[in-house]
Amino acid sequence: MLGLHWDTPPDWAAQALADPAPLLLDHLFCERKAAATAIVLLKRHGERLPRLEKVLRDLAAEELAHADRVTAFLQEYPLPKKPDKGGNRYAQGLRRLCRTKRDDNLVDMLLVASLIEARSAERFRLLADHAGGSALGNFYADLYAAEVGHFKLFLDIAMDFQGEERAGARLEEMRRAEAEIIRALPSGPRIH
Repeated sequence: MLGLHWDTPPDWAAQALADPAPLLLDHLFCERKAAATAIVLLKRHGERLPRLEKVLRDLAAEELAHADRVTAFLQEYPLPKKPDKGGNRYAQGLRRLCRTKRDDNLVDMLLVASLIEARSAERFRLLADHAGGSALGNFYADLYAAEVGHFKLFLDIAMDFQGEERAGARLEEMRRAEAEIIRALPSGPRIH
């Protein structure tokens, strides 16, 4: 359903949950960045594409609500001593794929967002399965469904805007690139 071209190794979840604090801190930053990305897309394109107005506002609010839930879980674990200050190399790599022409850039940004949501969904499913019926496992099971919905939302908007055939072909190019980007990153307690 998600169409990813590379699967995260199943043992990643066990390693990431061995010390949940770094994973949760990374997750918190990802949720905040997702909310900011929705707002940026709205500011850049909302006026000429009114359909985006409510969708992206609702999405930003939902991502911030997820961030609040992650913050609550973080209270249960000591924070890591050295947070990663290098930024999200995964998202940075995907954003470098974006073309610069205005309409192409919008479609690429939507497709990048869909891929980020797909990868998050894949990893949330692994975390939920590994953590079983624990509070953290249930949290990630809930978020899995939300991320799948976000993946579909961004993909639908891109296809509505540029057509299913063109957007679908571009998505396949980006899926191949996404697999190379994620595979090249060292494994660790990160959502991406």
